[in-house]
Amino acid sequence: MNDLWQPVPGTRFFCRNGEGLYERLTDRLYLPVDDVDDTDAREVCSRFADAFEARAPVRMVA
Repeated sequence: MNDLWQPVPGTRFFCRNGEGLYERLTDRLYLPVDDVDDTDAREVCSRFADAFEARAPVRMVA
């Protein structure tokens, strides 16, 4: 079954198949915002940081 992402009127959020509340991060990545706690938020941020670091490593310049 394919997921049907529908915008929630008057907000920047989406629902999946008529259920839940999600924020779209990319075209294919949605973050559930109705059940997110601090641990979930840190995990998402660290995964994005790791992915970005792998694509564009930071170089320290002295």
